[in-house]
Amino acid sequence: MPPEPEPVTETFAFTCGDCGETWESSFRVMFFSDPAGLATPAGTAGAAGSVTQEYVDEDGNALRSPLAAAVCPKCGGRRVHVMAPGFADRAHAAEHPPRPHHVHSLHLPHRHREPGPPPGGEG
Repeated sequence: MPPEPEPVTETFAFTCGDCGETWESSFRVMFFSDPAGLATPAGTAGAAGSVTQEYVDEDGNALRSPLAAAVCPKCGGRRVHVMAPGFADRAHAAEHPPRPHHVHSLHLPHRHREPGPPPGGEG
């Protein structure tokens, strides 16, 4: 009996096509090899030596692919697009460029001189 595969963590970026929300999520994936090609996790025949994958929860129970069943956490929309990790942050930064830094300077109170001849001189 082959050893139990170790889960691998994969991170994906998502964006909602309805409200524009962007977020990233990480999932645990287990890869199985089927040397005889008899079955895959979906129960269909596979090629000999093929490798299949399953998304699993913390208890190791198989889940439906979060990539196919993604739901926006903000609006509940299902028009969700999957991207490479970090892409959502880059896209958000491109849409909302940083504002230029405003430089503050010290303004000290001062008295305004009365109109007239300069001090110490004759007009």
